[in-house]
Amino acid sequence: MIKAIVVVGVALGIFTCSGDELHWYKGNTHTHTLWSDGDDFPEMVADWYKNHGYDFLVLSDHNILSRGEKWKALRADQANVAIEKAEQRWGRGHVKTRVVGGAKEVRLLPLNEVRYLLEEPGKFIMIEGLEMTTSREGLAVHTNPMNVSELLSVERQSERTVEQELEIHSHLVNGLSHATGKPVFWQVNHPNFKFSITGEQLADVALLDGVEIMNSSSNCFNLGDGSRPSVERIWDIANTIRLKSEGLPPIFGTATDDTHDYHLENPVVNGPGTAWVMVRAKSLTADSITGAMKEGDFYSSTGVVLKRLDFNASDKTFTVEVDAEPGVQYEIEFKGSLSKVSLRHEHVPDVVDEKGIEHPVTANYLDQNIGKTFMSKKGTRATYRLKGNELFVRAVVHSSASPYFKYDEYSDFEKKAWTQPVGWKID
Repeated sequence: MIKAIVVVGVALGIFTCSGDELHWYKGNTHTHTLWSDGDDFPEMVADWYKNHGYDFLVLSDHNILSRGEKWKALRADQANVAIEKAEQRWGRGHVKTRVVGGAKEVRLLPLNEVRYLLEEPGKFIMIEGLEMTTSREGLAVHTNPMNVSELLSVERQSERTVEQELEIHSHLVNGLSHATGKPVFWQVNHPNFKFSITGEQLADVALLDGVEIMNSSSNCFNLGDGSRPSVERIWDIANTIRLKSEGLPPIFGTATDDTHDYHLENPVVNGPGTAWVMVRAKSLTADSITGAMKEGDFYSSTGVVLKRLDFNASDKTFTVEVDAEPGVQYEIEFKGSLSKVSLRHEHVPDVVDEKGIEHPVTANYLDQNIGKTFMSKKGTRATYRLKGNELFVRAVVHSSASPYFKYDEYSDFEKKAWTQPVGWKID
C-alpha cells in the first residue's frame, strides 16, 4: 500500500483537499473461475492474486454471481490438477465431490465462503461483479459492472443490435446503482473482440464509466488488425466525440487480465498478473474503490508503477513520475485532443468476415488533433502544463522492459502505464 502524494486541486478529475489521506490499491476487475469458463476454483484464484500483492479482486464470471449452491463436472484435463492443487493448499477433503449420472462433480465455493477464507480488512478484499455477456451471430457485447448487490440478467443470445444491447446493459446497471445508492463502476470489455464495438458506439453510451484499453486475453486485438484501429485509438475518438459534441464526461481506460487459465506457467496469455489497475482511494472498501474509479482516480498498467501522479487545476500542471526499475528506460508521452478539433470523418465500410457477418468499423477521423501527442520526454519524471486549448490530456508511460509475451503482431504486451484524461473539468 503506497501513500499518495496529494495536491490541493484536481487529482485526475476528482477534487481533493490537502487533509485527505489517500492510498494506492492494486486490483483486477475482470477475472474468471470455474463458476463460468475459468479453469480453477474461486478460492484458488483469489489466493493467487492476494499472494501476488493485489489489494482487491473482482470475480466476473459470465452472467452469474457466485452465490448459492453450485456443483460442476470438470473436464478431464481440469479435474486432477485443479483438485490436487486446491487440496495441497487447503487440506485434504477441502474439495467436496459427488457422482451424478456417472459424472464426478465438485462443489464450488460461493463468494461469501471465499471471503471468509481470504479477506483481511485493510489488506485484501473481494468486490462482487459479473461479466454481462450477450452474443449475436459473429458479434459480442460483454460488459462488467463491479460492486453489484444482485444479479443483472441479460440474454446470452440475442438478435438485437449492439446499440440496443448496450442500452439494456446500461439500464440494468444504472437502475441497480440508483436503487441501492451504491457506486457501480461499469465498463465495456474488449471492444475489439470479434470487432464488435466501435468508437462511435462507445461515445453514445451516456452512463458508461470505462472501457478496457488493454485486455491481456487472446483474440482481443488491442492494436487492431491493420485495417481497424487499436482500442487506444477508439478510446481517444470516443472521448473526443463525448466531450466535443455530446457534453458527456470521458470514458476511463482500464487494463485487465481477463483471466481464464491458471494451470500453466506464468506469465502466459489468459493467465493472471499481466494487466491491472492502481486505484487511489481513502480506504480499501468496495464503495471507496468503486467510487474512486467512477471519478477516474486510477491508472492502468501492464508493468509500470507510478511514484507520483497529480493534476493541479490552479496552475494547470499534470505531473507523472515513475517508480523506476534498475536498468529500464522510460518515456512519458502526453496525448489528447484539442478543443477546436474537427469531427469530420470518412465512413469505413463494414468488414465482412469469413462467415459473411458484417462488422462495423470506427470511422476514419481526418483531423490529426484527435489523439495528438502534445509532449514526449525520456526519463522518469515529466510535467505538462496545459495551454488551455486542450479538450483533454492523458499520459502514457512506455518502458524498455521486456514484454511478458507476444503471440501475434496485433498483441500489445509492452510494459507501460496509462493515466486517465484530465483537463476536461477546467472551465
